[in-house]
Amino acid sequence: MALVLVAAMVSTIRAKDEKLKAEQVIAKHLESIGSPEKLKQIKTRATAGVSHVEFKVGGTANMTGEGNILSDGNSLRTSFKFPSAQYPGEQFAFNGTDTFVAQVTPGTRSTIGTFIYENNELMRQGLLFGELSTSWIFLDSSRQLKMDLSGPKKVDGKSVYELKYIPKRGGIITAYFYFDSESFRHIRSQFKAEVAPTNLGQKITDSAETTRYTITEEFGDFKQVDDLTLPHSYRLDYSIDSARGGFVGSWQYVVNQVVHNQPIPKQVFSGN
Repeated sequence: MALVLVAAMVSTIRAKDEKLKAEQVIAKHLESIGSPEKLKQIKTRATAGVSHVEFKVGGTANMTGEGNILSDGNSLRTSFKFPSAQYPGEQFAFNGTDTFVAQVTPGTRSTIGTFIYENNELMRQGLLFGELSTSWIFLDSSRQLKMDLSGPKKVDGKSVYELKYIPKRGGIITAYFYFDSESFRHIRSQFKAEVAPTNLGQKITDSAETTRYTITEEFGDFKQVDDLTLPHSYRLDYSIDSARGGFVGSWQYVVNQVVHNQPIPKQVFSGN
């Protein structure tokens, strides 16, 4: 019996020490959502709930409203609506070809809306909103993704695996995806971009003039819906770090309802 226990312990230690590859982490993540058969059955996903926004730097807002995320394959629409004429909220959409971002006032998009519109790979490649959307990048097995894996390591006190991904087509975004090292649930994403001054000289202030953009998404409160495990709490933090003025804003979304495989009109994903 003692030999059996020792062998079991050695086997467990080896399993923990085994160096995983990026594709193995992705496979385990998909298993954490549901079976391959169930994932293939899901064609559309509609979520609805309560949204909240707060601007901490560079603006004034602290409101509660409605939210929803609608998706059909790689088409996606996200809406956070608030009872304010000055800031009615955000609407991001992708119809499989083009990205649409609503204006908050005629001719003007918000700071985060402008960033997503100008860096449309976030929507086009299914990088945002995680498994709350059927367009989630890891659900498409036909994509040949080149990602760098690190971990397990501690991030905000949690043991995670980190996947680093740089989207193609010459964008400025670097993406980081974080998965719980035990459950392999996707708990965080982060997208970073830096824009240097247009006219670079040899000034000592050049590095300070670089503008840094960061989107951080947090996922939690995982629950079962239709034999799938999905997050029911979502938070998006967006910040601009610039010598000429910054911005810090936070959008939270609590999912109250998830419906699968209900038809969604195609025009919904064209910003209409």
